[in-house]
Amino acid sequence: MDRLLKRTVLVFLAALALVACTSVPLKPAAPITIPVGVSQAQVKTSIVNALEGRGWTLDNLADGDILSTLHLREHTATIHITYDAAAVHLTYVRSTNLNYRESGGRRNIHRNYNGWIDYLEQDIRRNLQNTHALENQ
Repeated sequence: MDRLLKRTVLVFLAALALVACTSVPLKPAAPITIPVGVSQAQVKTSIVNALEGRGWTLDNLADGDILSTLHLREHTATIHITYDAAAVHLTYVRSTNLNYRESGGRRNIHRNYNGWIDYLEQDIRRNLQNTHALENQ
């Protein structure tokens, strides 16, 4: 019986270590500066094109305010995007099966989430820069 208990504890600790390895601090997205001369309609289009290009669904779409969800297999991540004349802001809202947890004021999530947000930020920046370049030709 003692041997079975030790084995169970070891399996539990190994599983706990595995979960901990896939979680990282949730990195807040940096504001994305909007180039001068890009209209609010163009900002909205740039964001929507980036979201759709990465497979995000548009849950709520209003001027200056977008709620979007990424569905990958059994995982989901929902973000809130706000924008004005100066910047675009992406904020984590909720997720499923991404090991999100808060502890001691720190937020952790599956390591892939930060990558998904990084790619989305890059696409939005590129779309805004392309729109700006086309406007200034």
